[in-house]
Amino acid sequence: MDRAEGESVEDRLRYCYVSGLSLGVPALEELCAQGRPPSLVVSYPAELAHRSGYVDYEAVTRRHDLEHLRASDLGSDEVRDALAVRGVALLVVAGWSSPVPERLLAALPRGGVGLHPAPLPVGRGRAPIPWTILRDMRASAVTLLHLDGGGDTGDIIDQAWFDVEPDITATGLYDRVARRQAEMLAARIDDLLAGTAPRRPQRGHASVWPRRRPSDGRIDFTASGRDVDRLVRALADPYPGAFAMFGGSRITLCAGVLDEGVRGGAPGEVVSAGPGRVWGVTCGDGAVFVPAAIRVDEGIRADPTSLAMFRPGAFFDEPSPHSLTPSRPVPVPGQAPGPDGPVKEVPGARAVR
Repeated sequence: MDRAEGESVEDRLRYCYVSGLSLGVPALEELCAQGRPPSLVVSYPAELAHRSGYVDYEAVTRRHDLEHLRASDLGSDEVRDALAVRGVALLVVAGWSSPVPERLLAALPRGGVGLHPAPLPVGRGRAPIPWTILRDMRASAVTLLHLDGGGDTGDIIDQAWFDVEPDITATGLYDRVARRQAEMLAARIDDLLAGTAPRRPQRGHASVWPRRRPSDGRIDFTASGRDVDRLVRALADPYPGAFAMFGGSRITLCAGVLDEGVRGGAPGEVVSAGPGRVWGVTCGDGAVFVPAAIRVDEGIRADPTSLAMFRPGAFFDEPSPHSLTPSRPVPVPGQAPGPDGPVKEVPGARAVR
């Protein structure tokens, strides 16, 4: 008789699943499908719907008849009391923007575990999916780790490595990470509840990826075509998107391709890029980025060829130097900020299977 068959219902329903993002939905669905549902789901309230990847968990929890609590702060009395009333022993966090308070973890018999879409200790910090693309990584991993109240510093339980294609978008990487998380958590949930899950300290040179703000997505068309293409791919759905200004309007490039075979003009110049009204934007090295979908201001996606405003010979607005200057040092690929600001070398991520 296996562990699941020998447990009572009360024993089996003693963990809480925490996520405010669509990234965490596949894992919750898989856990329920395997007969290992949580006793409580905590997700973000509607006022945090502006966060990238936000999803309302109400539909999922209703479908599986799960208790659901919306909260913006895991350290609140409401969350603490909800865990205590249900006898929760373990917190499983699969998409939350702030660390879990140490006092909450200490109050749980099994503590807490988290899923982080980076090969820790490389990639601690914020926005790991966009940074994976911006740093042009060719391999990455989903890490399941014990939470210790720090910033992704706890002991590692498991890692699932995967290749990263050179043309992957944030949308594709987001979906891949979500699937890997589901597989990993479903395979480990029994050991986590039993307290027998492995742990190993993080080893190697750690890197911390900084927070990204929507303003960091402004495109500088004097950059190379590959840099422009990488920024557009890194900020695709569910992220805010890479944008530039055109005649005072905010133009978000939702998707597109780099076409080095099209004859370019000056940086930021609109050029013809195919039959009909197909157009592209010239980058600093002469390569042309051809949008496949755009948004004007805060509007819905549109076909670029449907907008007459983009005529060959027109220019995107030149960004001011201030708008392209980060408010904090931003590491370049392969580097991480040191404790006092200067960057330190970080070994490249290596695919270990």
